[in-house]
Amino acid sequence: MEIRYRGELAIRSRGLSLAAKEWGSPDSRPVIALHGWLDNAATFDRMLPSMSDLHVVALDAAGHGLSDFRSDDASYDIWLDVADVIAVADHMGWDRFTLLGHSRGAIVAVLVAGSFPDRVSHLAMIDGHVPIPATEHNAARQIAKAIRDHRRFGNASPSFFSSFERAVHARSNGFLALQLDAAEILAQRGVRQSERGFYWHNDQRLKGTSSIKFTREQLQSFLAAVSAPTLLIQAQQSIFTRDDKEAELFASIIGLQIVDMAGGHHLHLESQHARVAQEISRFLSQHE
Repeated sequence: MEIRYRGELAIRSRGLSLAAKEWGSPDSRPVIALHGWLDNAATFDRMLPSMSDLHVVALDAAGHGLSDFRSDDASYDIWLDVADVIAVADHMGWDRFTLLGHSRGAIVAVLVAGSFPDRVSHLAMIDGHVPIPATEHNAARQIAKAIRDHRRFGNASPSFFSSFERAVHARSNGFLALQLDAAEILAQRGVRQSERGFYWHNDQRLKGTSSIKFTREQLQSFLAAVSAPTLLIQAQQSIFTRDDKEAELFASIIGLQIVDMAGGHHLHLESQHARVAQEISRFLSQHE
């Protein structure tokens, strides 16, 4: 049965309302889909209609899309998203579920799968990368930078644009550049209008550094704890480069399948969306 969009969800997690797009039949395989940094749940709009027999909750992470921002005293340390994912699964009544993650969402998915291996049945990552490991001697400077960033971005306003189209072009040509039509899909969900103009509705604090980062040993422990069958689709023209150290960390996931695919960092939202959907469908059927 092909996947069709069902509507919007609002899910409570520790005082926040998290928005999500629901796809597919409740009788199908449960999937939680996690987008990348400063993106939103619409990142999966092109690939999901090419798939079948899935019940997908594509989440707007806190501070993104239609979801609430975290409170003034909170941070956006990535492990907070782990609790949000579990809250979504509990809300849906899913004891076990598949995780699909792109970029930052792939990192969150790994942390969830490593922390709760009994609950994650399958893990699929799209151009996921291991965070740069921290070193013990840098901890004090890391805390100081996080505090400075929290003050800086907590008081920052988003960039405003004179038109919706200019906001789309800015995203298309930004740090994580993507094709214009792909940027417009994200903008339909992520851009709002005020008296000052059009702006991307993301919490500016997302641009700050984490207060604490994982060491190489800690990252390896998360990856080694993943017991679910795991797929990693690597974009050959990604802005992020891979090295032997990252490959060694990913090798901690037993039985990891890696597929190299032509395309940029957002290949699942650009011209390769059908092939990405096909590879993930093949992977899931292979591990029924």
